[in-house]
Amino acid sequence: MTILDRIKAHSRRLTDADQKLITTMLENRAEAAFLSGPQLSQRATVHEATATRLAQKLGYKGFPDLRAQLQREVLDDQDAANRMRRSVSKVEHGDYLTDLIAAEIAALETLARSVTQADMDAAADLIFAARRVFIFGQGHAQSVAGFLQRRLDRFGMTTIQLTGRGRDIAERMVSMDAGDLVVALAFRKQPQSYGPLMRHAARVGAQSILISDLAGPLMEPAADLMLAAPRGRSGSEFQTPTIPFAIVNAIVLTIAGRHQRQVIGRLEKLSELFNDFD
Repeated sequence: MTILDRIKAHSRRLTDADQKLITTMLENRAEAAFLSGPQLSQRATVHEATATRLAQKLGYKGFPDLRAQLQREVLDDQDAANRMRRSVSKVEHGDYLTDLIAAEIAALETLARSVTQADMDAAADLIFAARRVFIFGQGHAQSVAGFLQRRLDRFGMTTIQLTGRGRDIAERMVSMDAGDLVVALAFRKQPQSYGPLMRHAARVGAQSILISDLAGPLMEPAADLMLAAPRGRSGSEFQTPTIPFAIVNAIVLTIAGRHQRQVIGRLEKLSELFNDFD
């Protein structure tokens, strides 16, 4: 049963507070899929226990199970053709640029509520402390992965790119060990190589970070740290690359800010090398 089916089946049991919470949850399903029960209740201006009580009324063990169902339903509605059709149908008078700007602003505002600076601090420190950083990205994620790799290379860090077929990735992982870090970038659905990569990292004692979107909470095994936010106003519309690029840029800036002396010194050395090679 879908969440709406459950709501219809139990409609007579639902209070006014339940209805307010449901309205808040369904008006922006993509953002709601990242909120805890108390956070969603706060958005709906109802008691913080309302989310748990509603989930139980609908037949779930608790709110995390309801949220997992919401995440699955949003992802199931992400067919590329239908997403684009819904996106362009909402634009008035063919003003696509204005609509895109509004969508990007809305997505960035949601990012600010989905990922905290404390998360960025943790990611920055893990990357800076790592002996080597293995960066995984396939499909659309490759462009973001390449951007992150180049930034970290400029900071004097040792990076290894994990792209291509499974066997290609396996060959580059042979030397992975404790003290290394995996940064995986994956959007919309779990890549085939993600599971083996994360399981191997855990076996050898390497830590892991996942940068993702709505699919992040559903990926298994879970990373040690996940930075995930919706890539659009809803999970069923155009998915912008701005959000993962913003997350990566924030990590890079946080590394520079928290480890300024070492980073600036390496960038100065890079400038000298540029002069020699020009």
